[in-house]
Amino acid sequence: MNRLQNLWSRLRRITKINLVLGTILALVFGYIAMATYFGTASQVRYTSNDFPGAKKAATAFLRVSPFQRHIGYFNRGTAEAAVGDFDAAQTDLESALEIAPTSAECAVRINLSYVYEKQADQIASQDPDQSQELYDRSLKTLEDAPEECQPKKSEEKQKSSQAKERVEDKKQGEKAKEEGTDDSESDDEDSQDQDSDDDTSSGDEGQDSDEEKTPDDSSGKSEREKKRDELEKRREDSERQQRQQGPGGDGGRSTPEKPW
Repeated sequence: MNRLQNLWSRLRRITKINLVLGTILALVFGYIAMATYFGTASQVRYTSNDFPGAKKAATAFLRVSPFQRHIGYFNRGTAEAAVGDFDAAQTDLESALEIAPTSAECAVRINLSYVYEKQADQIASQDPDQSQELYDRSLKTLEDAPEECQPKKSEEKQKSSQAKERVEDKKQGEKAKEEGTDDSESDDEDSQDQDSDDDTSSGDEGQDSDEEKTPDDSSGKSEREKKRDELEKRREDSERQQRQQGPGGDGGRSTPEKPW
């Protein structure tokens, strides 16, 4: 009788332990499944152009997952960049870059470079100096990428090279525009000074001076103007290709690269 009671007590203890362990395992698996769901949902919603939904899913992933948090920051920043919220995207992508493993660093850098580029585009006409700084930051973000995540002839290497070329063209185009504006202002001042000198001279001398001042258009544009026009044309061609390619284009940059 005592042996039966002991056996029964032992079975009850084992059953309780198994229930506790089973509950813990179920919670762990449920937790992992939920985190995986939100991570996948962020990708699916982004692919279907549901950028607000992708952002919400990435935010939920950050709330529930203590692991691979760079994925949550990257996905959320990418979704924010896709809708033009570049300041928020910058914050999230910079956070992703700080904790991303080397193998994932290039993907983060490509999209962060895109954000800096778009911020520079927005203020190019209002603040050329700040715009140039952002273009430089965009280029440096790509140049600092480790070789481990962009082996030769890889897709990441190709995208990085395309982004560098595009940003460099924009940078040089804006710089040429700014120099052209400065040259025009300088020419206007020289012309005004010359007109003032002519007004103080005699009538006959003034007529001779006017004839000498008449510009010779036969020489065409200066080398600086030709270079500026060429850079501007390249920048316009690059932007036109982006609009034609759209979000799903091969290397198109109307939106950032899709998240993980």
